[in-house]
Amino acid sequence: MIKLVVTDMNGTLLNAAQQVDHTRLARLLQRLAQQQAYFAVCSGNQYRHLREVLAPLTADNLIYVAENGASIYWQDQQIFDGALTQQQLADFLAAYQAQVPALQHAYVILTGNERSYTNQGVAPDLLAQASKFYANLQPTDLTQVTEPIKKISLAYHGGVAAEHVTALNDYFAGKLVAHDSGYGVIDVVRGDVSKAAAVAFLQQRWQIASAEVAAFGDGANDIEMLQVAGQSYAMQNAPDFVKAVAQQVTELDAEHAGVLATLEQLLAVSKKSQEQ
Repeated sequence: MIKLVVTDMNGTLLNAAQQVDHTRLARLLQRLAQQQAYFAVCSGNQYRHLREVLAPLTADNLIYVAENGASIYWQDQQIFDGALTQQQLADFLAAYQAQVPALQHAYVILTGNERSYTNQGVAPDLLAQASKFYANLQPTDLTQVTEPIKKISLAYHGGVAAEHVTALNDYFAGKLVAHDSGYGVIDVVRGDVSKAAAVAFLQQRWQIASAEVAAFGDGANDIEMLQVAGQSYAMQNAPDFVKAVAQQVTELDAEHAGVLATLEQLLAVSKKSQEQ
């Protein structure tokens, strides 16, 4: 029986317009609650942004895993805080100011709880685009930011962002970890933070076995999460390298509510087996 569902958001639960059928999802949340199961959205986005996307949904079994695992919220309370230390942030900014090769031509956003920060002088069109995904994005002197930072997002001018992940991880040697978040963005977080680590945290908190976890994803930063789940599903729209690590592939893609359709089938099977 499923006790925990974890799903990526963009390209997985959400369609290209960043929408999901709230009514249909609410029914699934209710059915999961009936078997004392939790539903966790697991994303690189901020908690505030995730809440806005899923509003007006409310459910006692709905969990928000934000910033690639750096923040976990349940019932409006933060139950895990993986913010960078001041020293970790200072080390990153020193490397950025020194223009180490892996950070050359990078567009940087620091993500906090309520605000996000980027460099002064950013082009207005770039700022407007980024503001769709980062709450209260403010141009500022990044060295003067004092708010706790959950993650650092990097977008590169030219080239493919994923090409820089290995170089960044080599440079920071485990003190910080870079994840390819897809859509041309790299997220840099604390060394012990990831979507897979968030799943492990939730399993421990509610004593859930790996066999009772169902995970859905479509990107490189979902791979570890898919690998630790007892039931793993790559989206129909996922690239082949993600499909290769998942146990199954959804019949429908994100544009056709593949996650919801799959869960409806799984819960129907579960209910039938209970009745027998």
